Amino acid sequence: MYNTIMEVNIFTNGLKSKIYGKNTILFESLESTNKKMIEDLNNKIILDEGTVYIALKQTSGKGSYGNAWQSDNNLGLWFSVLVYSPFKKEALSFLPGIALSKYLREKYNIDAHVKWPNDVLVGNKKISGTLIQVTPIDNNKNACIIGTGVNLYHKKDDFPDDIRDKAVSLFIETNKKTEIENFYKDLIYYFEEIYTSSKSLTEYFRIYSKMIGKTIKAVKDKEEIEAIVKDITEEGYLIVEVDNKTETWISRASLDIDTNY
Repeated sequence: MYNTIMEVNIFTNGLKSKIYGKNTILFESLESTNKKMIEDLNNKIILDEGTVYIALKQTSGKGSYGNAWQSDNNLGLWFSVLVYSPFKKEALSFLPGIALSKYLREKYNIDAHVKWPNDVLVGNKKISGTLIQVTPIDNNKNACIIGTGVNLYHKKDDFPDDIRDKAVSLFIETNKKTEIENFYKDLIYYFEEIYTSSKSLTEYFRIYSKMIGKTIKAVKDKEEIEAIVKDITEEGYLIVEVDNKTETWISRASLDIDTNY
């Protein structure tokens, strides 16, 4: 169900971005903003580049590789951004995390950093994650739906027991409650600034990630390993050294990377 236009306007009035977020649609509750946007596109609903769906609550939010994303509450910012046939052929999973890390560092003095490929950490705790899905529009055009969740208002006890010591929120870090609409408008501005920049996302990743040069622990194909992170490729692949041999990690489908590094 759509919220009223007045409620939507609080997310667009004073927006500094030029394209992204100009068409923002607010829902009281959805299974998932990604799922709803894909359904609408498949039903031939015309959505502009940079359209954003925001849900005050997601009943079936998903993270990467089918993991549940705890968003069945009004404690965070849960949204999806639409990008058509991306003009930057790069790993867009970096994009929201870079934008959020830059924003949190500059506006809140929070030392946030990007964990490959799609999470944002504060220290060794997760504050945000991203799920990207692609659906074809026609023979020459794809729609890329970039879904992101940011923990805003959670207190420690608001997180489920199994992630309570692994998750963090803006409120926990600042002890202040920011207005969700102002946070969103600033974040989508950073999103657009980075996406339209002449600097590549991998260049930004090197700035806003702490992984490169570090020894990380991971479970790879059910085996515990240590790897030295050497670099990131233009496609967004991670270059690591394991037992003095160079490997290229393309996705984290068979990986579980520790957050302590």
